[in-house]
Amino acid sequence: MSVVICCANAADTLERACRSAKWADELVVVDSGSNDATGQIAQDLADRYVQEPWRGYTQQKKFGAQQCSHDWVFVLDGDEAFSPQLVEQLRGLTDADLDRRDVFMVRRRNYVMGRAVRAWWPDWQSRLIHRGRCIWPEEALHETRLPSHPSRQGRLNGWIEHKEHSQAGFNDYFSGRRLDERLIMVAQQMHDRGKRCKWTDLVFRPWLAFLKFYVVKRGFLEGVFGLLMAQKAAVSTQLKYAALWAVQQQSCVGPTSDTDRVAPGQAAQPSTEPSKK
Repeated sequence: MSVVICCANAADTLERACRSAKWADELVVVDSGSNDATGQIAQDLADRYVQEPWRGYTQQKKFGAQQCSHDWVFVLDGDEAFSPQLVEQLRGLTDADLDRRDVFMVRRRNYVMGRAVRAWWPDWQSRLIHRGRCIWPEEALHETRLPSHPSRQGRLNGWIEHKEHSQAGFNDYFSGRRLDERLIMVAQQMHDRGKRCKWTDLVFRPWLAFLKFYVVKRGFLEGVFGLLMAQKAAVSTQLKYAALWAVQQQSCVGPTSDTDRVAPGQAAQPSTEPSKK
C-alpha cells in the first residue's frame, strides 16, 4: 500500500505527516511549487519526491496516485497525520477486505489554532482508494473519490489528525480574502451544475449553518471557541451563496474578459482549510 502527499510550502507540518506514514510500503510526495524547506524534508523522508505544477484539486491528487507503485493508495495532505488507531487498522486489512471495496472513508479530526473542533467531527473523507477502480469527480474545491458502486464503499474506525501541530494563525482560518478566492470557484461550479441563488438562500442558509454547528453538533459546549467555529460556518455559507448570486448576475450580461470567469479547479495553490458545508 502506498501513501501519497500532495502539498506546497508545507515545511511546518510535512515532517510529522511523513513520519506518521512510515508504516506504508511506499511514500510519495508531490510538490506543486514550494519555496520553503518542503522539498528537502520530502527528499529526506519520502521514497519518492516529485515536482509537478498545480493541476487543480482533483487532478493533482489523481496525478499523485498515478505516481505510486501500488494500486491501493492512501491520499494524505501535508498538514495531516495518521493516528495510531488508523495505522493499526490499515495494517490489519486483508486481501479479502480490499477485494470487496473500491474506496474506504476515514474520519478527520480538525484543529484550529491548536484546538480540536468538536463541531466538525467526524468530517468523513474518502482517502483509501483503489486507483484503478474508484471514480474521480471533478470538484472545484476539496476533492473526493467515489466507488464504482455504493456497496463497494467501506469505513475505517481510525482517523487522521488535521493541523494538530500547525503554526497556522488567525489569518489561516478567518481571512476574508482567502475565503473569497476559494468560494468563487465553488460558486461557479454550482452555477454550471444548474444551482441558482434565491433570496431564501441568503436569508436562511447562514442561520441554518450556525444552528447546525452550534446547537446540533454541540459547539456551544466549547464556549467562545465553539461560537467562533459556528460563526465561521455561517459566514462561509453566506459568502458562498453571495458569490453564486454574483455569478448569476455576470452570466446575464456575459464576461467582459477571459479572466472574469474562474473555471473549477484552477486555484493557484491548494487549500488546507477543512471543508464545512
